[in-house]
Amino acid sequence: MKSIYEIQAFNDALESENRIHDDDVARRFGFEAGLVPGVVVFGHMAYLPLKAQGEAWMTNNQVEVRFLKPAYDGDILTIEHDTDDGGSKTQCINAVKTLLCSMTSQHQSTAPDPAWQIAPANQMAERQEISWDNLYTDKAAPAHIWRADFGTNLDLAEQLEDDLEIYRNENAVVHPFWILRQCNAAFERSFILPMWLHVGSKIRFHKPLRVGQEIETRMVPIDKWENKGHQFTTLYIPFIVGDEVYVEVEHTSIFRIAPPKG
Repeated sequence: MKSIYEIQAFNDALESENRIHDDDVARRFGFEAGLVPGVVVFGHMAYLPLKAQGEAWMTNNQVEVRFLKPAYDGDILTIEHDTDDGGSKTQCINAVKTLLCSMTSQHQSTAPDPAWQIAPANQMAERQEISWDNLYTDKAAPAHIWRADFGTNLDLAEQLEDDLEIYRNENAVVHPFWILRQCNAAFERSFILPMWLHVGSKIRFHKPLRVGQEIETRMVPIDKWENKGHQFTTLYIPFIVGDEVYVEVEHTSIFRIAPPKG
């Protein structure tokens, strides 16, 4: 069954340290304007699966999102959602029918990755501009403890024009948009990131995170590589409540963008 949803994109990162969201900088690298953050696009794409499945979409579900082309401020995004046995496919296209983002999900119960048990560092190192030489794989950052409060969760849902009741009731779940924003924040706590691109995430939902919980977020780079002049990394980021992993994310980005040609 196919469902369709339209929304206008909004660049909420104009003041970000990441200058790829700035119009002038982005144009120097061949883009039309400052990029709408990938986590914002993902937040819009999560609407239809959650509308259809409720919090079951955040329970024993494997989700993979890939950002293919950028969205720009003011773009009208069309979200198309298809379901099949046990899974779904969601796509985001713009007004000229360019595929911007693709997301798949498949319900499956799995054990957490053993990487979640890598001990966090005791103390945050001095924050330095990221480079190939100071990005160490399997070296964990300190844990970050935060509480998902109702007001922030609702504000983020309303920023996305997301009217779903599951963010407004007494047992509200944490919006997936906020989860991936916390992944970005984990990266930014460890490094100065003048310009970077989120290119995709693999998310393993074990249980829904809920408003009011005290959540521990860990972060460890698990891979880095080069391709076509770009430098990439994948971060492993688990979200832990008590001693239980609720969500795991493999968060992939280009942390050094190849210089523009010419």
